[in-house]
Amino acid sequence: MAFNRTILSLVLLCAFARLGLCGSASDLRLVPFPKQVVLTKGVLKINPQTQIATSGMSEATRAGLDLKQELERDGLATCNFFYLGAVDEEHKWVLSMSAGHVNSAQFKSALGTLPAQNESYKLVITPKFAAVGARTEAGLAWGARTLLQLVRANATGHTLPCMTIVDYPSLRYRGYQDDITRGPNPTLNTLEREVRMDSLLKMNFFTFYLEHQYAFKKHPVIGPKDGSLKPEELKKLVAYSKDYGVEIVGGQQSFGHFYHILKHPEFADLRETEHILDPTNEKSYQLLDDMYSEQAPLLESKLFNISCDETYGLGKGPSKALVEKIGLGGVYAGHIKRVHDILKDKYGKRIMMWGDIILQHPENLKDIPKDTIMLSWGYHPAESFESVITPFANSGYEFFVCPGVNCWSRILPDFNAAVINIHNYVRDGAKLGALGMLNTTWDDDGENLFHYNWHGIAWGAECAWSASATPIEDFNRRIGAVLFGEKGDHFGQAIELLGKAESLPGYGRMGDGRFWQGDFGDLPMDKKSALDQANALLQVVEPALMHLRAAQKDAKTNGDILDYFIFGADRMKLIADRQIGYLDAADDYEQAAANGGNAEASVQKAIKIVKSLRDRLVATKWQYRRLWFRENRPYALDWVMGRYDKYIGEYDKRIAKLQDALTAAREGRALPSAQDVGLGIVEKGKG
Repeated sequence: MAFNRTILSLVLLCAFARLGLCGSASDLRLVPFPKQVVLTKGVLKINPQTQIATSGMSEATRAGLDLKQELERDGLATCNFFYLGAVDEEHKWVLSMSAGHVNSAQFKSALGTLPAQNESYKLVITPKFAAVGARTEAGLAWGARTLLQLVRANATGHTLPCMTIVDYPSLRYRGYQDDITRGPNPTLNTLEREVRMDSLLKMNFFTFYLEHQYAFKKHPVIGPKDGSLKPEELKKLVAYSKDYGVEIVGGQQSFGHFYHILKHPEFADLRETEHILDPTNEKSYQLLDDMYSEQAPLLESKLFNISCDETYGLGKGPSKALVEKIGLGGVYAGHIKRVHDILKDKYGKRIMMWGDIILQHPENLKDIPKDTIMLSWGYHPAESFESVITPFANSGYEFFVCPGVNCWSRILPDFNAAVINIHNYVRDGAKLGALGMLNTTWDDDGENLFHYNWHGIAWGAECAWSASATPIEDFNRRIGAVLFGEKGDHFGQAIELLGKAESLPGYGRMGDGRFWQGDFGDLPMDKKSALDQANALLQVVEPALMHLRAAQKDAKTNGDILDYFIFGADRMKLIADRQIGYLDAADDYEQAAANGGNAEASVQKAIKIVKSLRDRLVATKWQYRRLWFRENRPYALDWVMGRYDKYIGEYDKRIAKLQDALTAAREGRALPSAQDVGLGIVEKGKG
């Protein structure tokens, strides 16, 4: 018994060590982590009747109300909310949380001199009150978000540790992009939630990637009726986001990736290729102007992303003669100049553009207008990204670094690749003077769900705020508490486990294609290797699922987001289970063929296994549909449902053939071959 108690104590000590429950500042679970944190003596007891006061009127008010909601949801307090005036010119923006009245002199004395950096704030927790002070309303809002995270993720009972925090971001712009144009098109409710999460993580802008899924009134044929963002929704999103300190940056693909527009007969004469707009046709610029006119006036941000990436095929259509005359880079730069002038002169916008094509024509970089913001992008886990940053930095262009969460065409994001990519890209960008970070999500195969991107998005927020100073181990220990309010770090542990699945042999780095590949008997090596691969995957996925479900059970907020991570992990588990199940069914059928009088029972066992796998696939299909509709409009769901239906049909064919074999067994006839019923095994490694 004493030995068992010792083991239990060691387990608890290991858990506490991982959570860092030893009282140091770094143990606090905050994302992004502040620049300076000093723990001081004592605790602030959160009184059941708490007062929250703020001098702000928009962002600060919203942050204060969210803090009030957090306290009340956790049952820590019933809050009164009111406004207070500026303490003095320096302490113009102040927020307080206290049990009773605290006068302005006490706030001023506790806060002292405020930091001067852009968007900076100071947060002080004393035994009598918590106070946030800032020189700007944005800074005050970020400080209030930190206080909210302290309540959600760090309160012990009804107390908070006393401390002083001085904090400010490393990059001016910090945000991410949601791809709303490769099929999944989020509802306004989804976009508003993204903005709220954006603000929680101290990101100050949000943008979207758009090709055709917008309800253009001048050209209604472009946007699908059941899958397009409406202008009135965009207007509402802009207004909604202001209170959260989040700038909505517009975007419209303006050169390549134009297939879903150019496929319509009325735009046939604008084709350079089937997916590139003709830069020699004046009607191309009229079309672009029409599209900008329905989006740009609704956006208060001065920034606008014209994309213009991956224009492969330029020079093979009507522009061929012009390319021969002034070069491919010259034609490309000329198009950028035309688009720049439309957006600047007519709509007052400053363009942003992906930098991949102009880097292939460095001699034409000088021809791009100097007020263009260059978007340096790349998504691989490289050690350094300086080679794709320095051409812009050395040429005098302001630039963003644009890593990615590595979610596209995947069962779940490639967490390990994303962590390295985001960390190193932002680190190099901060060193070389980046104006901001634009983290990216992409929906290349139309199958992506959005909410399982939050680990990578939050890691981007962390890196952009701290210039990649935070170790990933610390981030993973903190992020579950910040996003969900979990007491442990189950979410971070699940992510670390799922990251290992990407590198397991035989699974194509967990791309969607591997899920649809099927496991119907063509083995890359032999039976033993296939079983070893499946068991290796289960050893990663099953404990990850346990952690995810524990995090969800413990979640105080946003627990529904974990359904998306669980769904992805369940799909991985289904791949392993169907490998094992198919081999078991094949063995049962082989025994049926050899056992004569016992054939019926063995065939029935094989049918039971195949039916079970089919039923799990059907359940997966309907869960995908439920998760889709939590986020998106109906458009393009049928694409993915068709993939499920095709795969379910493959199971139905095998079940029908096995039923015929069962009839043969009952009638005493010879059974069809394993290949004929779809249970043949080909061990390619034994060739």
